[in-house]
Amino acid sequence: MLTQSDHLQAKRVELILQQLEELPTLPAVAARVLQVAADADGTVDEIVSLISSDVALTARILQLVHRADLGAGADAITLQRAVVLLGFEAVRNAVLAVSVFETFAGSNSHPTQFSREEFWKHSVAVACCAELLAEAIQTADGRDAGFSPSEAFVCGLLHDLGKVALDAILPKSSARVVEAVDLLRSNIADVERMVIGLDHMVVGKRLAERWELPQIIRETIWLHGQLPEALPASVKYPRMINVVTLADLTVREQHLGYSGNWTFTLNRKRLIEAIGLTQQSVDDANSKLMDRVGSRARALQLGQASTQELYQQALMRANQELGRVSSQLAAKNKRLVVRAQFFDVMSAFQGELRPDASPQNVLRAIGQTAVGVLGVTCIGAFSLTPGQGFAEVLLFDESGDIFESSLVDCPRPPTGGESGDGPVLHAGNELDWLLSAISPRLVGDQRFWICLNAEETCVGGVVWGAATGESQRLGTQTQELSAIAGGWALALRTAQIRDESRAIAEQLAEANRRLQSAQSEILHSKMMTSIGEMAAGAAHEMNNPLAVISGRSQLLSGQLTDPKHKAMAHLIYDQSHRLSEIITELMDFAKPVPPRPEETDVADLISRALHDAKQHTDPADRTIELTMGDVPPVMVDPKQVAAAMTEVMDNALSATDASSGHITIHAAFDPYSSRVAVTISDNGCGMDEGTLKRAFDPFFSSKPAGRRRGLGLPKALRWVESSGGSMRIESRPDQGTRTLILLPAAASAAGQSGEVSRKTAT
Repeated sequence: MLTQSDHLQAKRVELILQQLEELPTLPAVAARVLQVAADADGTVDEIVSLISSDVALTARILQLVHRADLGAGADAITLQRAVVLLGFEAVRNAVLAVSVFETFAGSNSHPTQFSREEFWKHSVAVACCAELLAEAIQTADGRDAGFSPSEAFVCGLLHDLGKVALDAILPKSSARVVEAVDLLRSNIADVERMVIGLDHMVVGKRLAERWELPQIIRETIWLHGQLPEALPASVKYPRMINVVTLADLTVREQHLGYSGNWTFTLNRKRLIEAIGLTQQSVDDANSKLMDRVGSRARALQLGQASTQELYQQALMRANQELGRVSSQLAAKNKRLVVRAQFFDVMSAFQGELRPDASPQNVLRAIGQTAVGVLGVTCIGAFSLTPGQGFAEVLLFDESGDIFESSLVDCPRPPTGGESGDGPVLHAGNELDWLLSAISPRLVGDQRFWICLNAEETCVGGVVWGAATGESQRLGTQTQELSAIAGGWALALRTAQIRDESRAIAEQLAEANRRLQSAQSEILHSKMMTSIGEMAAGAAHEMNNPLAVISGRSQLLSGQLTDPKHKAMAHLIYDQSHRLSEIITELMDFAKPVPPRPEETDVADLISRALHDAKQHTDPADRTIELTMGDVPPVMVDPKQVAAAMTEVMDNALSATDASSGHITIHAAFDPYSSRVAVTISDNGCGMDEGTLKRAFDPFFSSKPAGRRRGLGLPKALRWVESSGGSMRIESRPDQGTRTLILLPAAASAAGQSGEVSRKTAT
């Protein structure tokens, strides 16, 4: 059951999503082209006529034909022949891709760390990869796969639409997300939910719904990045989602553009099986990726500065002004209809609402209608979802425009109901909680309200101020007001129920993502527990025989007189002592000493670990660079965490060249997760993929037999995790290794301030 805090958080998220209304709509020409292309009766002449009205769009379509290798000469191509050669579907998708890109192509007026150029480079690369995979599917299946390569291209191009939308409406929060995700090397969606309260998948889905984009695009935007088995059963296009997910994974692995996702938890083999291809066919498709990206980017002119940016900004402003004037004219026309006849107003009210209208849109329509119906200069409309302790309130002026919106605490829900005066009631004590917040903005010396009842519960209402005699003025319209109030209540309650269902669906999708991460963590924990129990059992069984061997070899050494035999007895004793040390190390791993957390200075931890690592491995002429941000103390076991850092630094020293080795140690604080990030990087030999995957496996070592026991990093991981931290390794052969250690900050953690740096050469 949702708590009060959950309801308030959900409402705040909805207020953020409302800002999507401020984003520009798709250009009118593009919207009309999409409609005609989807119409079975649409003709080539209609498409040509629409595209011809936009000079820039015409040029783009002709460029696509010239670079599509269709066998047509550049001088012989007309727009009509271009549409015929490409086909309705390809033209529709090309128009959609170009229009969406140009909608967000203008530079942001706010300072931001989110690079639009790198974002579009990533998006175009994913689009090209998805297109190549779709072509491979067509070749493999020999039949219709349920979607075309051009549809795969558009789905790939728009899969991260929510990121650029968030940057447009919340540039400062988006900049903080980019900063945090680059520090923590995590998934940008996780950081978005932590910093903003929702992720770009939900934002992109809502924006796609507002633009009325096809369902295949909406599903891909919302659900990409999940494993095939985690997709809901109701999804209509799972294969397309899996194709874009695989394309996104491929492009991120090749570091094309910026996605903000540093994690690689998805199973590539499972994705390839889900889309029905082989590894060889995927490799063949990927071999064409670079050429395809370059060709398509040039054809669409993506990521290239041009004078068309000024044209796009002018067109965007014109569209916004046209939409505002159109809304004003519709509102004035609605008010005239309301004054003419109440039931016509109710019909217009229902006609204005889309089937999936949100409670905010319904409340806006109620307020705009009520201004005309009641003939007042100022009115308040509120929505009160049952079970919540607050109401969303909108205040409208005499023109039906919203001049204030707020959330007001509701300590006791109003009972409402009807009286002898019909639905028009004097606002009494049960509305004190609302009137205390909005009454100063209302006119007149008396307050009136209409309660909107559904299922014998007040779900909202309309409040206004007037002079004495208001009840008599509206007394002749009681029946009509009752009918309109019933329609308002039904529409508002239906939208509230739909909103609750949608929120639950989105929470389930997020829970699926969390479940995937939790499953891998649980599997790792079980493996470590099993290995620990095995090591403890083996150590216990070997101790007794080893004690006998050690004791008897000592006794034998004292009785023998032959120097050769005496040396052999000594060797037996020495090796038994060495084996005893190995058993002790196994026991330390199997049953580590419980941590004793205490507030510890990070600089002291690093200094202690670096000193111990130098004792193990001669640093020679290696350069060690230490950068310390203004980090707070951490709450950890200082001995165990310092030992873990020593192991990592020892590995870095061993992996680097004695004369040209460079090791960088950096510490910084992330206030959103209250964690301190310590990064240890080197320019050494690095690790291949197989070694990296098994780096934390006990008893695994890439060193020759007898050199290491393979317990260093596993013990370091257990020590860090036992103090509430985590550890992650990134490495590539011949490109060095980067180890990230995240530690919980102490309760007294302060905010991050300036940064100082010091560099030492040893």
